[in-house]
Amino acid sequence: MVPVTLPPDTRYSNADLLPATSPEFRWRRRDFAAVWVCVSWSLASLILAGMPGRESFTWPQILLICLVAQFVVLLPSLLVEHAGDRYGLPFAVFARSAFGVRGAALPALLRFASACVWFAFQADLGVYAITLLAGPIGIGTDTGSGFDALGLPYLAFLALQLWIITRGPRGLRRFADRAAPVLMAGLAVTFLWAAVNGDGPMLPEPERAVGWGADFWLAAAPAFARTTALFAALGLCVPDLMHLGSGSRREGGGEGGDPGGARTAVGVVLPFLLTGMFLFTMALASRTSYDPRGDGFLTTHALEEMPGGTVLAAVVLVSATLCSNLAMNLVPAAYDLSSTAPSRIGFRLGAVLAALAGTGMLWWARSSGSEYEVSAWANLTEGFFGTVAGILVVEYWIVRRTRLLPDELYRAGGAYWYAGGWNWRAAVALLVGGVLAVGGSPAPTDQGGSGEPLVSFLAPLDDFGWVVGIVVSGGLYAALTLRARAAAGASPAGSDAA
Repeated sequence: MVPVTLPPDTRYSNADLLPATSPEFRWRRRDFAAVWVCVSWSLASLILAGMPGRESFTWPQILLICLVAQFVVLLPSLLVEHAGDRYGLPFAVFARSAFGVRGAALPALLRFASACVWFAFQADLGVYAITLLAGPIGIGTDTGSGFDALGLPYLAFLALQLWIITRGPRGLRRFADRAAPVLMAGLAVTFLWAAVNGDGPMLPEPERAVGWGADFWLAAAPAFARTTALFAALGLCVPDLMHLGSGSRREGGGEGGDPGGARTAVGVVLPFLLTGMFLFTMALASRTSYDPRGDGFLTTHALEEMPGGTVLAAVVLVSATLCSNLAMNLVPAAYDLSSTAPSRIGFRLGAVLAALAGTGMLWWARSSGSEYEVSAWANLTEGFFGTVAGILVVEYWIVRRTRLLPDELYRAGGAYWYAGGWNWRAAVALLVGGVLAVGGSPAPTDQGGSGEPLVSFLAPLDDFGWVVGIVVSGGLYAALTLRARAAAGASPAGSDAA
């Protein structure tokens, strides 16, 4: 890891944004594995619930769709996270290498907006778990107007999340290390109970299955698109999680050293865990004759006849939801907000403000009946994630050849200042690729359904927005940047990347 050797400009840096070296960033393989256990369980339930046409696919077909979607999203994410692991940089700081010291606020705020929305909406699962325990003592879940639309269970769950995250990355690590064994034990008990007492088949077999010919690929296109969109949020949170392991990479692999452990944990453990969780969720739903809705009721349904099953289900849901919501939403949002005003906002304050922003969005959405519209707009912002990944992959691997100057990412007038702190080439590539990626998406409505495409002639691209964003934005950025360097007589790596 290359340390920052020159005093950084305090306008563009703070202690939380500098390359990670403190003990709270010395995450081990088992720490990452613990987070991935919780994240994979939450994602598996969500993806299977929202996959179009899943009732027509056999379970091997569903696994194939999920594996292809993982490859499409996680491969570019692993290429992006290399910088976080090697240099100890949060995503929003690394993005300055392509977008400029100031321009990096653009992708950071896009990710921040999406994370805040999903932080609040995904907390509903934890709220449901709390009501399982709180119901007998009279704590309700009013859904009236104003803050009554959130209710005491939501506020309790919000406080619990803030209590963990305001302890910094170390707080998340410690909680994940305790939550993962609880979740795995709870899921094992759930499956054993369902296997003995369930009356359905062990794995689903549709009545009218789609074959493996051309019909499958036509039917799989919307399922692949939806799965890829849901993986998108995970794809750009991986770099922030990976930089948490950089403090372990001491020269020579001394005490606490774990060179390359972060990449190993993500590149190997996460896909296997996700695939295993998909299979587990399908088997549990099939055995209990339950249609998964992504709301956590599957675990409760499987244990409803078991003595103490309600308590066990609540503990499993709280453990998994807390860990995954913090890791996937609040941690990235905190770094993103901190990077836009480093001298005023640190990681902990950024986490609190992100949580409050998400809570405000949820309150407004529920009190005005616009929950679907808000979530649809969040999906549109996620459509730009592929474009950001494409630009950063080109910048880091092709233009810079994995060589960065960390000092220059924190000051004005340096190698990554470009024009007034903005790299117009990255901004243009983001805009062009983003329009093509999301332009064919249905316009959000407040009627609980989808409207007409935003740009009608782009509708055929809607199913492949992530791929379109990566290819178009990455290709355009490469063409603009390499052409400019060639015209200036610079080598592809550039003298500033040496």
